[in-house]
Amino acid sequence: MGGSASDTGSTTMGGSASNSATGTSTSTATDGTATSNGTTTMATTDGETDSESGVTMGTTTSTTGGMTTGGVTGNTSGSTGSTGSTGSTGSTGTGSTTGDEDNSKWLVSFEDTSSPTRLYKIDLVDGHSTFLCALDTNDNYNTSSFGRNGSLYAANASTKNLEIIDPCTCERTIVGPTKVSKLPGITADQGLGLYGLETGIDMLVDISTENGNATVIGPLGINWGTGGLTWSDELQDTYAINGTDDTLYTIDHLTGKAKFLVKTDYNFGSVGIEWHPKTTRIYACSNSAELFHVDEVDGKVSILGPMNLENKSAHCDNLAAPWTPVQCVEDAG
Repeated sequence: MGGSASDTGSTTMGGSASNSATGTSTSTATDGTATSNGTTTMATTDGETDSESGVTMGTTTSTTGGMTTGGVTGNTSGSTGSTGSTGSTGSTGTGSTTGDEDNSKWLVSFEDTSSPTRLYKIDLVDGHSTFLCALDTNDNYNTSSFGRNGSLYAANASTKNLEIIDPCTCERTIVGPTKVSKLPGITADQGLGLYGLETGIDMLVDISTENGNATVIGPLGINWGTGGLTWSDELQDTYAINGTDDTLYTIDHLTGKAKFLVKTDYNFGSVGIEWHPKTTRIYACSNSAELFHVDEVDGKVSILGPMNLENKSAHCDNLAAPWTPVQCVEDAG
């Protein structure tokens, strides 16, 4: 999660929104194969009806697996005959799974220098990228985050909307307006919601995954420039990098207060940052489109490798790690 804060405009919290999004909806086969690409739909969540938009919402997840037990019991023959042998037990089948230790060790990143905007898988070992899909827009996405529910959220800096992007097809679902002007960092919270770094007014905000609206938690207490935000289960709080002073901070998710942690040894321009739940390490990226590891103790930034994006002039300002397996991304590359 992360980004550059280059947008300008007034910032408001609350109020009513008259924004609406239309488009064609598409379906996805139950085996996970996407049937369309590049269309925009309205957001859906948990079978409830949004009182403002009137859109009925629902999601379905299915898991398959099987178990078969076989065996034949012998019979008894004759007045003194022997008892037949008991048949062998059949094998137990198992459904497919992606939850082993070697999976989910990747990140995704939106590259919006190109037209249209593209989504890439980023390898944690050497930083190389694998193209996943292209969006149906040229809009700027400077921060993204997987939610714990498996959805890939992205803040559209061009429209100021929160969106859900299908990482398999790049189909966009508009959740709603964030109602803030500069949002270079969003991250999953400790539940099913999102936190955001709002640098127009230097506040930590809570972002609704139902309507996209941001609500102020509290002031950062620091003048923030470019930046990124990420939740850590180990810390039980958030990390953030401020591109203005190249410093790694922690931000109290209850008060919004930023606390100095360590000065890094890298000169950040744009900022992408992500704590990875599989490796429990902090990763980052910047103008050079290289993947970094950031040491939260001494601030050392180690280059893992170049992303080698197709657009050689592209930079990196967002990273997102999965909380749950995403098979289409696992299979890519």
